[in-house]
Amino acid sequence: MTAAPPLAQPVGRAEPAAPRTPGEAVALLAARRATGALHGPLGVLHLVDGQVAAAESSRAPGLADLLTGCGRIAPEAWAELLHRHGPQGRLAEVLVERQLLTRGELELGHLGTLFDAAYFVLADPAGGTWRFESDARHWLGTVALVDPARLGREVERRRRLLDGIWPWPQLDTAPVRPVEHSRRPSHRPPGRRRRELLDHADGRRTPADLARLLGRSGFGVTADVRRLAAAGLLDAPRHAAPTDIPPATAPGRPGGGLHRRVPGATLRSTPAPGSSAPGTPDPAAAGAPTTAPTRSDRPSTTAAAHPLTVPDPDIALLTRVRDLLEARL
Repeated sequence: MTAAPPLAQPVGRAEPAAPRTPGEAVALLAARRATGALHGPLGVLHLVDGQVAAAESSRAPGLADLLTGCGRIAPEAWAELLHRHGPQGRLAEVLVERQLLTRGELELGHLGTLFDAAYFVLADPAGGTWRFESDARHWLGTVALVDPARLGREVERRRRLLDGIWPWPQLDTAPVRPVEHSRRPSHRPPGRRRRELLDHADGRRTPADLARLLGRSGFGVTADVRRLAAAGLLDAPRHAAPTDIPPATAPGRPGGGLHRRVPGATLRSTPAPGSSAPGTPDPAAAGAPTTAPTRSDRPSTTAAAHPLTVPDPDIALLTRVRDLLEARL
């Protein structure tokens, strides 16, 4: 299989300025309605007609890791399916035809791993070598397509969430090192998922290693590692702690949590932040709870400033559940 030249190399005619970031590279390929694989230092994005069809990263478990890790499909059976149907890009069809997964399970699992891996691929800072392999197809086949602009917004949302928890990205790739028991704070212990991370953190495994070991989302583990650092349970530089960011586990505050819906708002018509819809009482005037004051002088985003605007109620529900799980588990 022959790879196409790097995106920075002009082909045939004058090209726009070379993309400086992974996001710019994806936007350029989307404008060209390109089909193929964009390879970067931290993984690969697969595109079909300019839309993102799959993503893989060394920092995030893939669909195979999750299905075999939870025992849904035996590793030997997966390897056989991949060998027989992967080259034709028919593995997704076969999984549904043989009733190994329902169509809904396949789509949810695929989109979850796509967004998970795409975060690490696109959050990579400028630098490194990027190349585009034209017409390359993913072994799973086309399950669902994601608009690159939507993917970029999700990457930025996750980046802000992590920075709101503990703004020290070196934790995302370094071995997870718990502090000694004698140095641990005396406040209540973390939840089950974070206790499980602490139990398996041996000073050698990175967040990506722990995600694969535990069969969990790479981003979810990364967020929990930062929460453990913020709680003083991991070795991390104390000067990295921000003094003006409220607890990340507080719902409706910057840094995570499930945003409250604007009273009276609908999924199809939502008032702009700071205003009320016609006929809808002002939440503040109605005595609705407001966000507690923070120590930051920066404008904080209140819970009422994040109403649901997704037209599909099912997607809106899944989005709220996802945000809650990422912020609270």
